[in-house]
Amino acid sequence: MRPATPQNALRTAVAVIVCVLIGIAYDKYIKPGGQPAPAAARAAAPRSAETPRPPQTPWSPPSDRADFDFYLLAMTMHEAWCGDGNRGRQECRIGSDRPLVIHGLWPERIEPRTYPRDCPGPRLALETTTESELETFMPGMKSGLHIHEWREHGTCSGLKGDDYFRATLDLARGMDGALRQILTNYAGREVSARALRDATRTSQPGIARTFTLHCRTLRDARPELRDRAFLVEIRQCVDDDGPGGAPGTPIDCASVNRRDQGCGDSFRIARRNSDR
Repeated sequence: MRPATPQNALRTAVAVIVCVLIGIAYDKYIKPGGQPAPAAARAAAPRSAETPRPPQTPWSPPSDRADFDFYLLAMTMHEAWCGDGNRGRQECRIGSDRPLVIHGLWPERIEPRTYPRDCPGPRLALETTTESELETFMPGMKSGLHIHEWREHGTCSGLKGDDYFRATLDLARGMDGALRQILTNYAGREVSARALRDATRTSQPGIARTFTLHCRTLRDARPELRDRAFLVEIRQCVDDDGPGGAPGTPIDCASVNRRDQGCGDSFRIARRNSDR
């Protein structure tokens, strides 16, 4: 150990001052919160401090869609609708070779009759190909049904017009494939809900649980059939698990509180010009 001398004391004081100055420089220029580090150091620093942005993927729901839980694809029994006071409409005069035609695709909530409607949205302007394909499944277009459905229901989906109706068409083709032949075979006859559903098991197993049947009497039915229930609509329950909140997987209608209405033990399938 060196002996304590005035010179040593002076050296010690200088060393203390130098340490203090180094500490101040560290706090100001190096310690986080002080002045920026050199450019090279900034380039090498991790970017974890930046605020992360939510990923934008095709599965992210659009910001302008309404609050709803699932979709209902509503398909009308064309001849029954025409036989309920609509024979004078153009689509009924022309007729359709499909027993089931598109009514609409409806955003729905679990609680019945609380669905969103008439949401803000652009006017419908479909591409020519979409419009042409839609006409084959939606004869009501001749009376402007597609415009009405877009304004009341489609604008709430958050989808673009072409995406909304193409999704509708995809679902309608599936229902047509499962039910077209069955409904054609039973045209002009009585059938039960169980028999109709059982008949779908060979064409599309599992689809029977994904739709509900809706029946009522028809104004233009023959007198002896005025009190008979006719199948007027079939509605398929569909999850909103498709890209961007579009309709995706058909689901069990009981799981979303939807059931058959007005059909009883059996009902009649309308046939063109035979039940008036």
